[in-house]
Amino acid sequence: MYMNTGVKNTTEELSLAEVAPGETVRVTRISGGRRLCARLAHMGIYPGVELEVICGGRGAPSIVRIRNCTISLGKGMSHKILVRRN
Repeated sequence: MYMNTGVKNTTEELSLAEVAPGETVRVTRISGGRRLCARLAHMGIYPGVELEVICGGRGAPSIVRIRNCTISLGKGMSHKILVRRN
């Protein structure tokens, strides 16, 4: 039986593209090959890192803040970065 309590499930894993602006999330995994993982790691994005979503959404690039750096990610990359809400 499923009960809707109106409270967001904070353990739910979702893609970065689904996160609303202003939310802070933690990267849980990257759903991509070695090249994508290496590219994101060079930008400072890897599992365990906390990101603040500045803007973005479905069909648009995501702009995130990581340790006082602002990075823009295309929608394809945003869909492959899986996160959990803090």
